[in-house]
Amino acid sequence: MREERLGAPQGTLAGAAIVFTVVLAACLFGIGTRPLGFLAAFWPANALLLGIFVRFPHLQSPAGWIAAAAGYLAADFMTGGEPLPTLWLTAANMAEVATGSVLFRMVSEEDRRLRRPSSVLYLFGILVVASMAAGVVGAGAAPLFFDSDFLSGMAFWVTTELTNSIIVLPVVLTAPSLWPMLQQMRLPEDRVTLLRCAAPALTLLASVVVGALVGGPGASTFHAPALLWCALSYPIFPSVVLTMMVSIWHLIAISLGFFASQVTHHDGYMISGRLGIMLLALAPLTVASINLARNELLARLEQLATYDMMTGALSRAAFMQRGSALISQPMRSGPYAVLMLDIDRFKQINDTYGHAAGDRVLSAFSACVRSSLREADLFGRVGGEEFSVILPNTPREDALRVAERVRANVEGLPIPIEAGAPLHITVSIGITHQPRPGPGPTLLDALISAADRALYIAKGQGRNRIVHADA
Repeated sequence: MREERLGAPQGTLAGAAIVFTVVLAACLFGIGTRPLGFLAAFWPANALLLGIFVRFPHLQSPAGWIAAAAGYLAADFMTGGEPLPTLWLTAANMAEVATGSVLFRMVSEEDRRLRRPSSVLYLFGILVVASMAAGVVGAGAAPLFFDSDFLSGMAFWVTTELTNSIIVLPVVLTAPSLWPMLQQMRLPEDRVTLLRCAAPALTLLASVVVGALVGGPGASTFHAPALLWCALSYPIFPSVVLTMMVSIWHLIAISLGFFASQVTHHDGYMISGRLGIMLLALAPLTVASINLARNELLARLEQLATYDMMTGALSRAAFMQRGSALISQPMRSGPYAVLMLDIDRFKQINDTYGHAAGDRVLSAFSACVRSSLREADLFGRVGGEEFSVILPNTPREDALRVAERVRANVEGLPIPIEAGAPLHITVSIGITHQPRPGPGPTLLDALISAADRALYIAKGQGRNRIVHADA
């Protein structure tokens, strides 16, 4: 997510207000899940605050930290908290967030966004240390205010904070920008496709219902296969959101003794249950992170195979494949035009100014041609300085106008080079026309050959001109 900065001092105050509001709301929610005992069943405030500070580092200003502390204190005082325990617990919460913020600065942006297979290991290590920092500070309050010894308080605090963070923090770290996400959210029109997309989530819901009905200590693991299916089927953000929702339900259920034979708040039962939920949540998170890295790698490989790296035009193989499919579609009744383009005297440019200048010419030429074409047109690099264009649904007169627009734009294009005045180039264009669809590969080869012959006629007539094969 691109970091948005508000102007100072208004931006500082606005950021502090956001931090205060988020912490206050999260704390009140957590306090509402505190049925009995030392800590809440689910405490999202620390993970949310840490996530906000990691995603938006400019909020880690003095005003931001003061606002965070004020949010913690306000929530406890609003719910009847005593001053000394409230201050102590707030110090422990702040110690966790501060430790995590420092450690996250040591990893790359890709790892902070959980976009690599190793990212979950870094996340887990950071949260273990941050939770221990909170435990060391907070456990001192256990014998004084909560009738528990230091070690029990330490174990309870560390496991609780580690579990809460593993569940909540990935949602904040992987959340996409809101507007692009809304733009991309489209339900499939085909019912079969829609059902296929919804199947992992529906299976997850069914597993939670079955676990609630069956009960017992193993019920919290019933949803593991469905969570893994979701992680393999959905992008990482929906996957971690589903994992968080299921985990929150089980944390609250464990605190209420829902999966035990009788209601109990024994420390060992609570710690074991929370650790089990935390480790279970790590599995789909790891799978989703690996799946994201795999999909991005496949996308990059497809990009390399489909497009010429230097010019951004389609590679020859991709151009021929897409072009053959395009001109053979029977539902497209319109005529087709094929253009062959060749940069005039390109070898002379390389010999005079060097290959770096030649590469710059190719890149600038390609960008100029793409900007002169329509969205539906295909543009590919079929040789060193030779390019081809397919114009679908284009009558002869319109094809000539497009070709002339390309020629004129290239002629007026200044290309800066390291030494001397900008270069100016020209292009020769051969064009041929096909009135109706036909057999893809055979027809495309014939059209390219005809346009190529017209191109060499254009070069023989003095370059920087258009020649129609049928003229």
